[in-house]
Amino acid sequence: MKRVFFVVGAIGFAGIVAGCSQPQRFGAPPPGLTPSPAPGTTVMTKRIVSDGAGGLQLPDGTRVQTDQSGGFTLPNGAYVRRDRSGALNLPNGSRCVPDNQGGYICP
Repeated sequence: MKRVFFVVGAIGFAGIVAGCSQPQRFGAPPPGLTPSPAPGTTVMTKRIVSDGAGGLQLPDGTRVQTDQSGGFTLPNGAYVRRDRSGALNLPNGSRCVPDNQGGYICP
């Protein structure tokens, strides 16, 4: 009888271990399954606005001076490049698009 309990316990333990060691599959959900904001909620976006003196005011209140290409250097030394379409490409990979008011909308 002890042998039966031992075998059943060993099989159960092996099943638990096997279930815990399966590869995790994380990634983007299939198209059409991405969650959308609930009705009545607002999506948080950040704006970079013109300061009226040839520079920009960042979402945290910091002011930066743009160069001839429209890009600028962040306080941490990273450079934000402006692309051909007029959008700003941030060092973290985000892209801020022009808002037609002299500023940019960022994710």
